[in-house]
Amino acid sequence: MKMKFKFYFKYFLLWLLILPWINYKTFINIWSSNTQEANATTTYTVEKWDIKNSIEIVWDTSLVDEQSLQFNKAWTITQVNFKAWDSVKKWDTIAEIDSSEAQVSIEDAKINLENAKINLEQLYEWPEESNILQQKNSIANAENSLKMAKQELENLKISQQNDITKLNTSIETSKKELESSKASLELAKKELELLVKEIADSTEDTETKQNSTITNIEDDFRSYNIDIEKIIQECDYIMWVTKENQNKNDSYEMFLGAKDSGTKILAKNSLLESISMYDELKQEFDSYNYNWDKETIEELLNNYLDMFYQLYDTTDLIYKTVDNSVESSSVLTSSDISSMKSKIDSYRSSTLSKTSSIKSSIEDLNDLTDDELTAETNQNKIDSKEESIKSQELSIEKKEIDIANSIRNLQETIASQKLSLESKENDIESKEKNLELAKKNLEELYEWPTDENVRKAKNSIKQAELKLQSANENLDDYKLIAPFDWVIRKNEYMVWDKLSNDTNKYVYIENPNLVQITVMLDQIDIVKIKAEDKAIVTFDAYKETPVNAKISLIDTTPTQSSWVVYYEVKIVLDDSDFSEKILSGMTANVEIVTESREEVLLVKTSAIQDTNWKKSAILLKDWKQETVEIETWMSSWWMTEIISWLNLGDKIVEKEFKIETVDNSEWSSWLFNMPGWNRAAWATSGNRTFRQ
Repeated sequence: MKMKFKFYFKYFLLWLLILPWINYKTFINIWSSNTQEANATTTYTVEKWDIKNSIEIVWDTSLVDEQSLQFNKAWTITQVNFKAWDSVKKWDTIAEIDSSEAQVSIEDAKINLENAKINLEQLYEWPEESNILQQKNSIANAENSLKMAKQELENLKISQQNDITKLNTSIETSKKELESSKASLELAKKELELLVKEIADSTEDTETKQNSTITNIEDDFRSYNIDIEKIIQECDYIMWVTKENQNKNDSYEMFLGAKDSGTKILAKNSLLESISMYDELKQEFDSYNYNWDKETIEELLNNYLDMFYQLYDTTDLIYKTVDNSVESSSVLTSSDISSMKSKIDSYRSSTLSKTSSIKSSIEDLNDLTDDELTAETNQNKIDSKEESIKSQELSIEKKEIDIANSIRNLQETIASQKLSLESKENDIESKEKNLELAKKNLEELYEWPTDENVRKAKNSIKQAELKLQSANENLDDYKLIAPFDWVIRKNEYMVWDKLSNDTNKYVYIENPNLVQITVMLDQIDIVKIKAEDKAIVTFDAYKETPVNAKISLIDTTPTQSSWVVYYEVKIVLDDSDFSEKILSGMTANVEIVTESREEVLLVKTSAIQDTNWKKSAILLKDWKQETVEIETWMSSWWMTEIISWLNLGDKIVEKEFKIETVDNSEWSSWLFNMPGWNRAAWATSGNRTFRQ
């Protein structure tokens, strides 16, 4: 039994290996001997339809919450009809400005129209003596007007030349002051070098240094007295406040500090106080016995320090007084004022310098017995001098900038003057033409009107009518009209407000029905659209209701994201029939139609062949195929417009297929005999067709 089982098992395995190979060879022979080939076609009929190309985007909506209204004229508000949160209707007048000027223009236009009609009537009448006299008066007026204009031109040239001269003088003065400041800076640098050298070379002992310091301070006292007397004397030369000299500035007293009399009074009082303070200080100095007394010297130094502080306040007030002076061509010229300011400014700087020097002397006095403190004091002197040099350098930089600004101002003034001269010359030219016209009108009074004169008179009437119409239309600019029905959120105008060209006041009207969709298009799509192009919007909330829209704005400023350039496009709804509620953030499906054609011949794009830059189609006529060269126009991925060589109703071959048909009668019997085949299932199959 085991032997028989092994034999049948081996036979079964061999049969499993051989049977598939036999079945495969039998199937191939039967298939190849019973297969037939045939061709089949799919056709398309040329029809008339609409075709369009469009850009489709999905984006979110946003609401334009308000519209702002503003007057574009500078005048006075005379009427405000609505306040914040009032409801308005479309065409309501929200506010008005004074329209008297517009009314005058209308009346003037009416008068000009009436005069033009009278002139036409007078062309056919013999001129009266009064008309001739009137025209002669017009000639005389035109001549006088021309003469005055020429005189004004000459006066303007003189005035402009004077202005240029003043600016040049100011620039030259500033340059001289700059040179003086540079010289002072160089002197200060040399003083710094000397100071450093003196400190480095100082080898004297403490006692010698003390004596030297005291001697220097005593010398400084004398120098301070000289400086104080000079400053007070120079200030008195300008203000003349002392009793013996108080009337010496009567010639320019009324111009000095005329722009700010309060500062002038303070300056005089401060100068008198300085004089009194110096008298007391002088007495104290005269009583000084030149003996070593640290406390006495320090007290005297502090008194001189207070004196120079007082002088600084005095010179500062006098500088402001001079700066607020009014120029006079005879007694207080611009040059005089500049000279005074320069001199007072130098004294003002000098007083500050003296205060620094006195402070340094006080420190030196306190540090006489301490070498380290002496060294520190010396370093402070150097630092102080260096700070002074830095301050002077900054002052020089500022003066250089001021000079550059003055030069630029001079150039701008010259350019502005040139425009003024051109305007005046154009005015003279216009007046010369008016004079010629007046003379010609006088000549025409003695002539019978020609056809040309009649046409001109009629044209004048037409022109006057147009001006009257324009004046009436201009009247609307004096009113703010509500553009739609809604609520005023804010009204910044009030009755009797004075409006100017730079007045930023508005009336804000809430408009939640104005929906805006801001989308981003790449550089390929942006060139296909333009402002006011139509669009169709479908909201996910109202999928069955397409809404008309249009492009309101195309921003050509590029925005780059992930190496792709985009441009912003704003789309607003433009459909008065759509009344559904739109909320901010709703999803909108936008279709921008870039190209469209209606009722044109169309075929499927897949039916058109493109070979060697020529387009063709296979025409099926009388069951025969004929290749026809065609011309196309607009095309989409689905349909293409045909403009020649095809007609409505023509049959076009869209695609041709190769078909293989198999007779199943022979190989089905072979399949029936295959082990395990479901004969019932195959019997209902019949013949089968396979496409390649």
